[in-house]
Parts: sequence; structure tokens; C-alpha cells
Amino acid sequence: MPSSSSGRGWRRWRSATRASTSRCSTSAPTSPSGELATRVSHRNTGRYTEEPIAEKLLQRVAKDENLHMIFYRNIIAAALELAPSQTMRAITDEVVDFQMPGKVIPGFSRKAVQMAKAGIYDLRIHHDDIVTPLLRQWGVWELEGLDAEGEKARDELAQAVSAPDSEAARFVERRAEAAAKKAARTS
Repeated sequence: MPSSSSGRGWRRWRSATRASTSRCSTSAPTSPSGELATRVSHRNTGRYTEEPIAEKLLQRVAKDENLHMIFYRNIIAAALELAPSQTMRAITDEVVDFQMPGKVIPGFSRKAVQMAKAGIYDLRIHHDDIVTPLLRQWGVWELEGLDAEGEKARDELAQAVSAPDSEAARFVERRAEAAAKKAARTS
């Protein structure tokens, strides 16, 4: 619990930690992208709180999520060596159908919007900090030995990865405009 005497700091910490930590208790991620998404979300929630104790606690949680992500990432890398086409299909399905682990929490959609507006986790972060690094690590674009189904899955993956880019850019622009308007009103 933060020791800040300001009510604003306490409210930010309480709101951010409820949104971030409640996601884990209901639905545990079991994929590299789910683990990495929760890691990034916890890390960013800690920064958002502007409370050193909360930030340190959430950094620790994020480190734990990173260990989970590495485990799953390495299993996928091994699976790509053993069964590249089938694993490409699994990767594509995960990217296309991805949902944040907390999606099953009542009211999560509202919380997700709040987190996106705060810059904790949004489509741009998901694309740039989750999906792209994992796909690069696995070398999916350079992978050889795929059968026709594997190539089809990779084509679907390429389309799925490129599709949200313009939507993410628009959201980030609108968020920046809203922040500028808010700053102008308070100054």
C-alpha cells in the first residue's frame, strides 16, 4: 500500500492494481503472448501508479510473468522444429483469437478501455511489444519446411499482424489529443 498522503496517488494505485491484478486471479494465461501481455500490463500498471512501493511490487510480478513467458516461448520454438506446419497453425490461431487473460472478469471491457486510455495496455503495445517480438524470436517469416497448410497459416498470420496497425495508430493519436486537451484545461 502506498504511503503517499495525497488522495490522488492512493486512488491511482488502488484503481490500477485492481485492474491489473484482478486479471490474473480469474484466468491464468497459458501462452507466450498471454504471459508477455500480463508482464507488460503489470509493469506498466506499476509505472502508472506513481507509487514506488506499488511499482516495485508489480515489477516483481512482471518478472515472474516473464519467466512463464520464456518457458512457453521455448516450447513453441521446439515445436516449430518438430512440427513446423502444425505449430504455425497454432501460432496463427493464438494471434488471431487472442484475448487478455482477464476477459472473463465481469466489466473487463470497461477496465480494458481505462487501461488503454492510461497507456497501460492497448493495441499498439500488443502489436509492438507482444506479437512482433515473439514472431521475430521464432523466426516465423523465415521458417522453411512448411507444407501447404503451414504456408496458408503463415499468410493468415501476416494478414492478422498487419491489420490492426492503422487502428492502433488512430487510437494513440486520439489518446495524445485527449491528453493535450486535458493539459490545456488544467493549465
